[in-house]
Amino acid sequence: MNRLSWQLPVALGCLILGILIAVLFRSQQSLGPPPTKRIEEMAFMVRDLEKENNKLMAELSQMRSRVGDLEKSLSEGSSKTQAMMSLLNSAKLQAGLVPLVGPGITVTLKDSLKRPKVGEDSWLYLIHDVDLEALVNELWAAGAEAIAINSQRIAANTAIRCAGPIILVNSERLSPPYILGAIGPSQELDAALRMQGGFLDSMAPSIRNGVEVKIKQEESVKLPAFEGSLVIRYAKPLEKKEGGP
Repeated sequence: MNRLSWQLPVALGCLILGILIAVLFRSQQSLGPPPTKRIEEMAFMVRDLEKENNKLMAELSQMRSRVGDLEKSLSEGSSKTQAMMSLLNSAKLQAGLVPLVGPGITVTLKDSLKRPKVGEDSWLYLIHDVDLEALVNELWAAGAEAIAINSQRIAANTAIRCAGPIILVNSERLSPPYILGAIGPSQELDAALRMQGGFLDSMAPSIRNGVEVKIKQEESVKLPAFEGSLVIRYAKPLEKKEGGP
Protein backbone atom coordinates (compact mmCIF):
# COMPACT_ATOMS: atom_id res chain seq x y z
CA MET A 1 0.00 0.00 0.00
CA ASN A 2 2.82 2.31 0.88
CA ARG A 3 4.66 1.51 -2.36
CA LEU A 4 1.56 2.37 -4.43
CA SER A 5 1.25 5.71 -2.59
CA TRP A 6 4.44 7.05 -4.20
CA GLN A 7 4.70 4.93 -7.37
CA LEU A 8 1.40 6.14 -8.79
CA PRO A 9 2.22 9.88 -8.71
CA VAL A 10 5.68 9.24 -10.16
CA ALA A 11 4.27 7.14 -13.01
CA LEU A 12 1.65 9.80 -13.74
CA GLY A 13 4.32 12.53 -13.81
CA CYS A 14 6.49 10.51 -16.23
CA LEU A 15 3.52 9.98 -18.52
CA ILE A 16 2.72 13.72 -18.66
CA LEU A 17 6.39 14.56 -19.29
CA GLY A 18 6.53 12.06 -22.16
CA ILE A 19 3.45 13.54 -23.76
CA LEU A 20 4.93 17.06 -23.56
CA ILE A 21 8.20 15.93 -25.15
CA ALA A 22 6.33 14.25 -28.01
CA VAL A 23 4.22 17.35 -28.64
CA LEU A 24 7.29 19.59 -28.73
CA PHE A 25 9.12 17.24 -31.10
CA ARG A 26 6.21 17.15 -33.53
CA SER A 27 5.85 20.93 -33.36
CA GLN A 28 9.49 21.37 -34.26
CA GLN A 29 9.15 19.00 -37.20
CA SER A 30 6.07 20.88 -38.46
CA LEU A 31 8.06 24.16 -38.56
CA GLY A 32 10.77 22.67 -40.71
CA PRO A 33 13.73 24.66 -42.07
CA PRO A 34 13.39 28.45 -42.73
CA PRO A 35 11.39 29.07 -45.93
CA THR A 36 13.46 29.79 -49.01
CA LYS A 37 11.24 32.73 -49.96
CA ARG A 38 12.01 34.52 -46.70
CA ILE A 39 15.75 34.06 -47.26
CA GLU A 40 15.49 35.50 -50.75
CA GLU A 41 13.55 38.52 -49.47
CA MET A 42 16.24 39.23 -46.88
CA ALA A 43 18.94 38.94 -49.55
CA PHE A 44 17.12 41.49 -51.72
CA MET A 45 16.86 43.87 -48.75
CA VAL A 46 20.59 43.60 -48.09
CA ARG A 47 21.38 44.36 -51.74
CA ASP A 48 19.02 47.37 -51.70
CA LEU A 49 20.68 48.73 -48.58
CA GLU A 50 24.11 48.32 -50.14
CA LYS A 51 22.97 50.21 -53.24
CA GLU A 52 21.55 53.07 -51.09
CA ASN A 53 24.74 53.20 -49.07
CA ASN A 54 26.87 53.41 -52.23
CA LYS A 55 24.63 56.20 -53.55
CA LEU A 56 24.99 58.20 -50.33
CA MET A 57 28.75 57.72 -50.35
CA ALA A 58 28.90 59.08 -53.90
CA GLU A 59 26.83 62.15 -52.92
CA LEU A 60 29.08 62.71 -49.91
CA SER A 61 32.12 62.61 -52.16
CA GLN A 62 30.53 65.20 -54.46
CA MET A 63 29.69 67.48 -51.52
CA ARG A 64 33.26 67.27 -50.25
CA SER A 65 34.51 68.17 -53.70
CA ARG A 66 32.21 71.22 -53.78
CA VAL A 67 33.37 72.33 -50.33
CA GLY A 68 36.95 72.05 -51.53
CA ASP A 69 36.16 74.21 -54.57
CA LEU A 70 34.52 76.85 -52.33
CA GLU A 71 37.48 76.89 -49.98
CA LYS A 72 39.82 77.31 -52.93
CA SER A 73 37.69 80.15 -54.29
CA LEU A 74 37.66 81.91 -50.92
CA SER A 75 41.40 81.53 -50.54
CA GLU A 76 41.95 83.02 -54.00
CA GLY A 77 39.64 85.95 -53.20
CA SER A 78 40.70 86.31 -49.56
CA SER A 79 41.62 89.98 -49.93
CA LYS A 80 38.09 90.86 -51.09
CA THR A 81 36.59 88.77 -48.32
CA GLN A 82 38.74 90.47 -45.71
CA ALA A 83 37.82 93.90 -47.10
CA MET A 84 34.11 93.07 -46.83
CA MET A 85 34.54 91.80 -43.27
CA SER A 86 36.46 94.95 -42.37
CA LEU A 87 33.63 97.14 -43.69
CA LEU A 88 31.04 95.07 -41.83
CA ASN A 89 32.95 95.28 -38.54
CA SER A 90 33.40 99.03 -38.99
CA ALA A 91 29.67 99.48 -39.59
CA LYS A 92 28.80 97.42 -36.50
CA LEU A 93 31.25 99.45 -34.41
CA GLN A 94 29.81 102.78 -35.58
CA ALA A 95 26.25 101.54 -34.96
CA GLY A 96 27.17 100.63 -31.40
CA LEU A 97 26.47 96.93 -31.86
CA VAL A 98 29.68 95.75 -30.19
CA PRO A 99 30.94 96.38 -26.64
CA LEU A 100 33.94 98.71 -26.49
CA VAL A 101 36.80 99.60 -24.18
CA GLY A 102 39.15 102.55 -24.27
CA PRO A 103 40.34 105.67 -22.44
CA GLY A 104 37.84 108.37 -21.57
CA ILE A 105 35.87 109.74 -18.63
CA THR A 106 33.06 108.80 -16.29
CA VAL A 107 30.50 111.27 -14.98
CA THR A 108 28.43 110.33 -11.93
CA LEU A 109 25.24 112.28 -11.23
CA LYS A 110 23.13 111.95 -8.08
CA ASP A 111 19.99 113.67 -6.83
CA SER A 112 20.36 116.00 -3.86
CA LEU A 113 19.83 114.57 -0.38
CA LYS A 114 18.49 117.94 0.75
CA ARG A 115 14.78 118.69 0.85
CA PRO A 116 13.38 121.78 -0.90
CA LYS A 117 12.25 124.57 1.39
CA VAL A 118 8.56 125.27 1.74
CA GLY A 119 7.27 126.78 -1.48
CA GLU A 120 10.54 126.06 -3.29
CA ASP A 121 10.54 124.15 -6.60
CA SER A 122 12.20 120.73 -6.39
CA TRP A 123 13.54 121.05 -9.95
CA LEU A 124 17.02 122.14 -8.84
CA TYR A 125 17.33 119.20 -6.43
CA LEU A 126 17.03 116.41 -9.02
CA ILE A 127 18.76 115.09 -12.15
CA HIS A 128 16.49 115.43 -15.19
CA ASP A 129 16.38 114.00 -18.69
CA VAL A 130 17.40 117.37 -20.13
CA ASP A 131 20.54 117.29 -17.96
CA LEU A 132 21.57 113.93 -19.41
CA GLU A 133 20.78 115.11 -22.93
CA ALA A 134 22.93 118.22 -22.45
CA LEU A 135 25.76 116.10 -21.06
CA VAL A 136 25.66 113.64 -23.97
CA ASN A 137 25.60 116.43 -26.54
CA GLU A 138 28.52 118.19 -24.85
CA LEU A 139 30.59 115.00 -24.96
CA TRP A 140 29.77 114.28 -28.62
CA ALA A 141 30.86 117.81 -29.49
CA ALA A 142 34.09 117.35 -27.52
CA GLY A 143 35.11 114.27 -29.49
CA ALA A 144 33.58 111.31 -27.65
CA GLU A 145 33.49 108.18 -29.82
CA ALA A 146 31.06 106.13 -27.74
CA ILE A 147 28.80 106.86 -24.77
CA ALA A 148 26.66 104.83 -22.39
CA ILE A 149 24.47 105.71 -19.42
CA ASN A 150 24.37 102.97 -16.79
CA SER A 151 23.74 99.84 -18.89
CA GLN A 152 22.36 101.65 -21.95
CA ARG A 153 24.53 102.42 -24.96
CA ILE A 154 23.72 105.69 -26.72
CA ALA A 155 22.98 104.99 -30.39
CA ALA A 156 21.64 107.02 -33.30
CA ASN A 157 18.00 106.45 -32.33
CA THR A 158 18.42 106.62 -28.55
CA ALA A 159 15.76 108.66 -26.76
CA ILE A 160 16.29 110.19 -23.31
CA ARG A 161 13.04 111.32 -21.68
CA CYS A 162 11.41 111.77 -18.32
CA ALA A 163 8.81 109.34 -16.95
CA GLY A 164 7.83 110.58 -13.52
CA PRO A 165 10.53 109.85 -10.93
CA ILE A 166 12.65 107.91 -13.42
CA ILE A 167 14.39 108.58 -16.73
CA LEU A 168 13.92 106.39 -19.80
CA VAL A 169 16.97 105.67 -21.96
CA ASN A 170 16.33 103.37 -24.92
CA SER A 171 12.91 102.79 -23.28
CA GLU A 172 14.68 101.27 -20.27
CA ARG A 173 13.98 102.67 -16.81
CA LEU A 174 17.03 104.17 -15.13
CA SER A 175 17.24 105.61 -11.66
CA PRO A 176 20.00 107.56 -9.90
CA PRO A 177 22.88 107.44 -9.57
CA TYR A 178 23.38 107.93 -13.29
CA ILE A 179 26.87 106.87 -14.36
CA LEU A 180 27.78 108.04 -17.82
CA GLY A 181 30.85 106.56 -19.51
CA ALA A 182 32.44 108.08 -22.59
CA ILE A 183 35.35 106.79 -24.66
CA GLY A 184 37.54 109.42 -26.26
CA PRO A 185 40.36 111.87 -25.49
CA SER A 186 39.98 112.05 -21.71
CA GLN A 187 41.63 115.43 -21.17
CA GLU A 188 39.62 117.13 -23.91
CA LEU A 189 36.35 115.60 -22.68
CA ASP A 190 37.08 116.65 -19.11
CA ALA A 191 38.01 120.20 -20.17
CA ALA A 192 34.89 120.56 -22.29
CA LEU A 193 32.63 119.84 -19.32
CA ARG A 194 34.54 122.23 -17.03
CA MET A 195 34.95 125.15 -19.42
CA GLN A 196 33.17 128.43 -18.81
CA GLY A 197 29.59 128.13 -19.96
CA GLY A 198 29.92 124.35 -20.18
CA PHE A 199 28.01 121.55 -18.49
CA LEU A 200 29.26 122.19 -14.96
CA ASP A 201 28.31 125.85 -15.22
CA SER A 202 24.80 124.94 -16.34
CA MET A 203 24.48 122.57 -13.37
CA ALA A 204 25.83 125.08 -10.84
CA PRO A 205 22.43 126.04 -9.32
CA SER A 206 21.59 122.37 -8.79
CA ILE A 207 25.05 121.62 -7.39
CA ARG A 208 24.57 124.42 -4.81
CA ASN A 209 21.41 122.62 -3.72
CA GLY A 210 23.23 119.34 -3.15
CA VAL A 211 23.07 117.65 -6.58
CA GLU A 212 26.28 115.70 -7.09
CA VAL A 213 28.27 115.76 -10.33
CA LYS A 214 31.62 113.96 -10.33
CA ILE A 215 33.90 113.90 -13.38
CA LYS A 216 36.81 111.48 -13.50
CA GLN A 217 39.35 110.78 -16.21
CA GLU A 218 39.80 107.04 -16.81
CA GLU A 219 42.49 104.97 -18.49
CA SER A 220 39.93 102.30 -19.37
CA VAL A 221 36.19 102.73 -19.84
CA LYS A 222 34.06 99.71 -20.74
CA LEU A 223 30.81 100.26 -22.60
CA PRO A 224 28.11 97.67 -23.41
CA ALA A 225 26.72 97.06 -26.89
CA PHE A 226 23.47 98.66 -27.99
CA GLU A 227 20.66 96.12 -27.56
CA GLY A 228 17.73 98.07 -28.97
CA SER A 229 16.16 97.87 -32.40
CA LEU A 230 17.80 99.35 -35.49
CA VAL A 231 15.10 98.22 -37.90
CA ILE A 232 14.16 100.91 -40.44
CA ARG A 233 10.62 100.47 -41.79
CA TYR A 234 9.80 103.73 -43.55
CA ALA A 235 13.06 105.34 -44.66
CA LYS A 236 14.54 104.21 -47.98
CA PRO A 237 17.78 105.13 -49.78
CA LEU A 238 17.26 108.02 -52.18
CA GLU A 239 18.40 106.94 -55.62
CA LYS A 240 20.41 109.52 -57.50
CA LYS A 241 18.94 110.25 -60.94
CA GLU A 242 21.19 110.35 -63.94
CA GLY A 243 22.19 113.90 -64.72
CA GLY A 244 20.61 115.09 -61.51
CA PRO A 245 22.24 116.82 -58.52
